[in-house]
Amino acid sequence: MPDRMKTTHRGLLFVWIVVAVTLAASCTKSTDTEPRASGTTGSGTGTGNGSDTVTPEATATGPPGTAVYRYANPGLLATMSLDGDSGTLTIENDTGGELPPPGFYILDARTGDRVSGEVKDPTVIPNGQMKSFRVSFLGLGIKDIGLVILLIGHDNYGAFARQ
Repeated sequence: MPDRMKTTHRGLLFVWIVVAVTLAASCTKSTDTEPRASGTTGSGTGTGNGSDTVTPEATATGPPGTAVYRYANPGLLATMSLDGDSGTLTIENDTGGELPPPGFYILDARTGDRVSGEVKDPTVIPNGQMKSFRVSFLGLGIKDIGLVILLIGHDNYGAFARQ
């Protein structure tokens, strides 16, 4: 019986060594044929001299200081267009029921703080209708918006996606 235990332990040790060597080799392997992130030069040595720097691609469209956000759920489409610290919120209601007045808040990308948004003259949105509302917020530039969160009545419907 002691010989059998030695064989089992040796087998497990061998498996762990193979796994460790495989992981180490896959983490350090680098070739010029590897796919690279957009904006990389691919000629760097990994020394931090800037030659491996990734330049992110622009994801937002429109002039600086403007942004368009969209929220879509079955029967509900909300679009918020912002220019500076104000804009328009348009909601299309095909949910099968009346929606309470809308609202929103913003999470500051720098600090995570909640910034209250104001919807001017919010009203209920009947089923099958589209309504537009003027919106505004204070103390935050477009570039510092982390998330815009849609509120319907007192319910948090979730985050808009930036277009």
